[in-house]
Amino acid sequence: MENRFYLFGVDHTFAYLDEQVACIEARVGCFKGRKIMLELAPNNEKLVREGRIKKGFFLTLAEHYRSVGAEVICGDQNLTIPENVGLEVLLIGEQIFYPNNRRDEIIRRKISRRSPHIVIVGNGHSDEIKEHFPNTYYTVLQPKGGYEASWSHHGSPHVWHDPDEVITLQSQKLKEA
Repeated sequence: MENRFYLFGVDHTFAYLDEQVACIEARVGCFKGRKIMLELAPNNEKLVREGRIKKGFFLTLAEHYRSVGAEVICGDQNLTIPENVGLEVLLIGEQIFYPNNRRDEIIRRKISRRSPHIVIVGNGHSDEIKEHFPNTYYTVLQPKGGYEASWSHHGSPHVWHDPDEVITLQSQKLKEA
């Protein structure tokens, strides 16, 4: 039998954090004792402690859900951060931090292996997961104006892959701190 879980595609900017947490908790209920998998690199917390990266959206979620008794599973692949991050690295972006980018594959394998109750990933990954786990309950949390990803095979403007619910976030999107 296929593992059934809640899947949430989120906008991972801090301006929508509280609203998204409230939406997720309204649908899931209690998190105590449940396994929640996040789009979080296993080495993320170490890199934050070392001061090599700033604490981001998914680490903030991990801290919140641990505080309410959930078991947090890091679902992403490790980040690769060069020693001297210069402007050229920032311009190249994801190809530097994920030089062997197998993120969707790794996330799917971890779902199969760890059987989480809840999976929370960015909107760019959520459709890919839904395609491989069609029986999951899928909720999309999108910003005002919708979600645009020029690289997605779902088109631009984005056409979601079979969600059970699409929620447009109402918070005023502010510049990230």
